[in-house]
Amino acid sequence: MPAVPRRSRLIGIPLTAALIGVAAIAACTGGSDGGSGHDGVTVNAIPSGAFMATVNYVHDGDTLYLDNGTAEVKVRLIGIDTPEVSSAQRPDAEECYGIEARELLRDFLPEGTAVWALHDREPEDRYGRSLLYVYLQDGTFINLAMVELGAAEALKVGPNDRYWSELRNAEDEASSARLGMWAAC
Repeated sequence: MPAVPRRSRLIGIPLTAALIGVAAIAACTGGSDGGSGHDGVTVNAIPSGAFMATVNYVHDGDTLYLDNGTAEVKVRLIGIDTPEVSSAQRPDAEECYGIEARELLRDFLPEGTAVWALHDREPEDRYGRSLLYVYLQDGTFINLAMVELGAAEALKVGPNDRYWSELRNAEDEASSARLGMWAAC
């Protein structure tokens, strides 16, 4: 391989860094027009105040584990409720569409996925789980996507209602269109 002159290598470093920066900005602001992505799922801008985290594991359709950079956090997605799946502790808990909801969330959030997360008014539930809205880098609002695709019901608990109207409207639309669990169960 021919030797690259030192000056060319030095020019290439800032250019590469600039291209990476532009790609990162585009990924973070992509979909800010409220458009549609991921097969009809609404894409929004990532809200201010959101923090970055990495997906460690998806337990079921509304519970996952995130690494926030300092610790692993057990998360309950705010505003949604998905059917239960069975576990060693609850072998008879399986509900219609529970496995499908879990697999959909795993499709959206494979282990290692970088996400943005945002609290509402109550940061934790009575079980000590962090209550969060979760967004992909492209702005896909995961909580809303699960409802739009018929894998979750809208659920308002306490004062955590920042996106209640959007979640409730999405449930009405998914139910009317007989999407996901609305057709299967």
